Amino acid sequence: MSDFQVVVDELEPSPPLWHGSTDVSTTVWPENLPPPELLHHLAETVFNAVPLAVRVLHRPTFMASLGLPPNSPRFPPVWLLHAICALASLYTPIVTDIGEINLDDGLGAVAVSAGVFQGGAYGAGNGFRNADHDDEDPFNFATSHLRWSHECSRKAIRRGKSMIEHAQRLILVTWFYLSRGDFISTIACTSNLTKLIASLGFNTSSVYSPLSRIPSEYLYTGRTVVGPTNEEMCRNIFWVAYAMERLVNATNVWTLSFEDMDCSQFLPCRLKDFTNGVTVPKQTRQHLLSRNMLVTHPPLFTDSFTLYVKAAVIFGQVRTFNRRYKQHYALNVQSTGLLYDGWSSPSDSGSTPPPGGAKNRDPRETKEFKALDDLIGAFIASIPKEFQDPVGRNTGAKLDPVLYVAHLLPHMAMITLHDPHANVSVAHDSSAQKILLAARGILELIYNVCGTAFDLLYLDHTSSTAWFLAGTTIIRFLAAKSAQGDEAEAAILTEELGAVKFMLTNLGDRTGIGLRQLKLLDMVYKLEIEAQAQARKQPTVMSPATISVTNP
Repeated sequence: MSDFQVVVDELEPSPPLWHGSTDVSTTVWPENLPPPELLHHLAETVFNAVPLAVRVLHRPTFMASLGLPPNSPRFPPVWLLHAICALASLYTPIVTDIGEINLDDGLGAVAVSAGVFQGGAYGAGNGFRNADHDDEDPFNFATSHLRWSHECSRKAIRRGKSMIEHAQRLILVTWFYLSRGDFISTIACTSNLTKLIASLGFNTSSVYSPLSRIPSEYLYTGRTVVGPTNEEMCRNIFWVAYAMERLVNATNVWTLSFEDMDCSQFLPCRLKDFTNGVTVPKQTRQHLLSRNMLVTHPPLFTDSFTLYVKAAVIFGQVRTFNRRYKQHYALNVQSTGLLYDGWSSPSDSGSTPPPGGAKNRDPRETKEFKALDDLIGAFIASIPKEFQDPVGRNTGAKLDPVLYVAHLLPHMAMITLHDPHANVSVAHDSSAQKILLAARGILELIYNVCGTAFDLLYLDHTSSTAWFLAGTTIIRFLAAKSAQGDEAEAAILTEELGAVKFMLTNLGDRTGIGLRQLKLLDMVYKLEIEAQAQARKQPTVMSPATISVTNP
């Protein structure tokens, strides 16, 4: 039995959803797991605190299985339970020894991907390490459960047992590292997750199986899934992993494991249908190659998570365009590859590479760029009326963290698409205008959250990435206006930057990811503002420490 600083007498009564018994003999209780009452509380904490946990695990089935004897075949695998314990420890006051946040490892890697690399910023101390085996604090509750989860999972996966639960475990562990601001471990876990899911075939639909003489049940590892609820859960696992890969890599251009053209899986069903075990027919469900699927939202198949996935698809297509453009137009020849997933190559679309390659053409003139630019706006305009208010400002509903990210992502996509081309020193530069408008769209969503009592800890962590991108965009304009001596506009931008810093400061008081984004934003500020002022041998407009972080 594990022995940590927990306050068991503060446990809340079991929520009505759970009907199992916790009267389990401790003689058969798995070693190192918390007592049944505490384990039940930690599982409920994950479902209540982590926005997408109810998609990765079928809550009614999982909570009922916790009431079974540990020797029951339906009792959850211990490696999954250890991962739940680690993640829940970040949200519950019952676990008091969660360890200190250490931002040293991986900070340079994030700085590189955020575009703020300066000589020596990414040092030898930022190398990769075992993402499942944290040695910094071997005695606190979370890291000990992570270690036990890894050890138990490693033994079981060699026998090919419970592969779905292995994927679920990796998602939970990735969320843990992301919340702690451990970028390198987050990337390593995401890579392991996508490889496992590809081997399980969760990215494909049985309707669109590959050409092969081999029976479909033998094409993938552990593909057999019994029952419509489990099938929907596997579908959810894939889409969570698909979005996660794109969003944890939001500020870099690294190659993705899942390309859209290789994903034939149907989009997820509504949460209420999944939770209630409703069988949703496949005949009319959308997938990535459905016509106009990104701007068409059938009511019977649409909820917050569906829009979240579609927004992640658009954001991923923008990343892919930026990554492939120069290679695509590097030579004055027709390319046979896709410039970005879901769209035609130049030979099909009429975007003929110019003489001399990419350097002689503005990417904004290409048909593909214009299509993406239009798509972002079309998606925003297409969001159904009932999903247009993620914070419940006008409806009185509770803030929806998943829908909130679905509204942030189009603005992130617009900034990512236009940022490489924006000349912020020119008054009427179209790309500059668009990234500023997108940054202020994110600011509007920041102001809306500030008008609620919602605890930032329970937001999806992609929110902090969006706030960071908005902050870096504002800093670019602040540097330009300061250089031009436009004090009035610089004052407005400084106040807007203060709102971003306020959000990241509040989140950083509770999570590593918020603190990391705040530190990176200060790095960007120093490079863009203070370095510029020093080059002009003038006083800086304001140091990052003096920017107001009062509640906007």
